[in-house]
Amino acid sequence: MTPAGEITIELTHRAGQVAAVKIGATRPEAAQVLVGKTPEQVLSMVPLLFSLCGNAQAYAALMACRAALQMTAEPEADAARECLLQLETVREHAWRILLDWPVLLGQPADKLALAALLKLDRQFKSCLFRDGEAFKLDSLLQIDGAFLQTLLDELTSLIDQAIFAGGRNGFLAISDEAHLRDWLDGNTGVAAQLLNAVYQRDWPALGNSPVVGLPELDSAELNRQMQNTDPLDFCRTPQWLGRCFETTPFSRQQASRLLADLHSHYGNGLLLRFVAVLMEMAVIPRGITAMAGMMSAYAADDVGLAQVQAARGLLIHRLELRQGRVYDYRIVAPTEWNFHPDGVLAQGLKSLQADPVDGLRQQAEWLINAVDPCVAYRLILNKR
Repeated sequence: MTPAGEITIELTHRAGQVAAVKIGATRPEAAQVLVGKTPEQVLSMVPLLFSLCGNAQAYAALMACRAALQMTAEPEADAARECLLQLETVREHAWRILLDWPVLLGQPADKLALAALLKLDRQFKSCLFRDGEAFKLDSLLQIDGAFLQTLLDELTSLIDQAIFAGGRNGFLAISDEAHLRDWLDGNTGVAAQLLNAVYQRDWPALGNSPVVGLPELDSAELNRQMQNTDPLDFCRTPQWLGRCFETTPFSRQQASRLLADLHSHYGNGLLLRFVAVLMEMAVIPRGITAMAGMMSAYAADDVGLAQVQAARGLLIHRLELRQGRVYDYRIVAPTEWNFHPDGVLAQGLKSLQADPVDGLRQQAEWLINAVDPCVAYRLILNKR
């Protein structure tokens, strides 16, 4: 097990058909180390606890602390913080695309392009907040507009070349499947290679399931559920209104014309998941607006609850203060929704069918990558 935990995915199969799926996780209760701390201490510790989606975790913690302390809103600073969250989404998606997607295709990972992107990513905070401190109670907005635009231009160019092979603008113009197929015919980038491989394997609908996107959660009702439910139950295996939902780039972008057209043919299968990630990669650097307004905070009796759209889906932080210190802290990550024992991945895996077993393993690995856990996973296949 890694320090961040591990997800175990066990498939039982017979005659090339998945008969049963068992998903379990060994993830540490990181939020427990925050109990007894002051809000200032919480905001210093959270970035050290979470290596992935660190900005989203820090922003959710900040919003929850501010709500519990009944602090006034900071519209301009929060707009800058949302910019950082969206840029972090680009970084997290790029990590998968440049390191994992080539491996799925039997090619070496593109570590040089990823290193260049990470170098750019580290500079964004410094041109938005004084001393690069974006997620403190006393953070000061200090925007260097010229430097920010330079970084965005460099980021856009890097994404265009490394992922879309110069075809980013063409990808942004796609509105239906026929247009997508035309774009794929003339592009040799890693994005086009992966989507072409999905078509060649006849996998566009692979993993299609009836699980739908998580609706907007009423903050007051969410607070009641998190307060009244065993934290190990809701935080590890969350449901809403007694149902499992997914919270992914696909559920976030599903209203787009292209995804609506693809969904009419393939449901929520493999093709749509990869396309949704590419849509966010293409559009975010252009306008930093792909997820704007998808953050909320709620306050009640020394309780602060924040909902933030992280790269992989909805992230929830809830804390309760007593005498100025954290009495209770709970976190629900998007992985807990998507890798729920009865969730979207489990239901998708149950539909897989391939012979020989290596084919089944390959299908499972592609689907797991598309749903995207935030920690390492171990895939086990058992023959019945």
